[in-house]
Amino acid sequence: MKVDLVMWTLNGEKTLPYVLDQINKVIPMEVVNQKLIVDDGSKDNTVAIAKKYGWNVIKNEGRGISNGANTALKHVQTNYFCSFEQDVILSPDWWGKVSALIVNKVGVGAACGLRFLPRSDFCYSVEPYQATRKDVDFYGSFGKTLDNTIWRTEALRLIGGFPKVNFAGIDTLVFHLLESKGYKWIADYDVKSLHLHYGGLLNEFKHYYFYGKSLPEIYSRLRKLRAFYEKENLSRLFLRFLKSPVSSIKMSLKMHDPRLMVCYPIIRLCWLLGYIRGLSWQNSS
Repeated sequence: MKVDLVMWTLNGEKTLPYVLDQINKVIPMEVVNQKLIVDDGSKDNTVAIAKKYGWNVIKNEGRGISNGANTALKHVQTNYFCSFEQDVILSPDWWGKVSALIVNKVGVGAACGLRFLPRSDFCYSVEPYQATRKDVDFYGSFGKTLDNTIWRTEALRLIGGFPKVNFAGIDTLVFHLLESKGYKWIADYDVKSLHLHYGGLLNEFKHYYFYGKSLPEIYSRLRKLRAFYEKENLSRLFLRFLKSPVSSIKMSLKMHDPRLMVCYPIIRLCWLLGYIRGLSWQNSS
């Protein structure tokens, strides 16, 4: 079997050497057909680093991850391909375990592992805590991300490629689109890659604000796709924010991480404020 490797980049010189070096170690080179990076107009040494590691660099036909992913998809030649982002360092067992979930498995359209922030990160324990509660994942999409995934090429092309969104949530939409065509997206919760986020704590909270901002658009798209019940709305998000100080104590005790008592209420506030902004944007567009 041969696979294409694709990645989309923008000013990723801080993390890219470590990410590409690990890919070379984790994925057997004999299975690699081509390595493609779709660059979004980087102003740093991203392109030079990519070429140094043997990746072919092509220009994003648009802007952002949606367009970058679809630009890459146009160039894929193999029945399966792997997608990565510039700040995820693969777990050593990623290829062996994730490829076994999808290759020659009927009805599987995508497979991935999880990725977590470094333990030193102030918000590290949030996602590991969510992973312990995977049995109550309401939508079934927890852990499904584009940044460490093997795809069945025909499945992605069947759903029309990667959906374009204004904010975040591409992975959630892909999950439901694949399901609507009879394909599963499987995540191995024991494969844990490292997600390097630069920019400090403020940047981390901005990400949660951005995710909250995406919810109204994503919910609107999902309602058109299939019968869909919104777990989150303004009143529920507000209630979860009010409850977050108590929830954070339970979380910190379970994860043995007192930092959760500070970061989780702030994260809930970011989700709430982002959702309000997303509603405003949707109503005005």
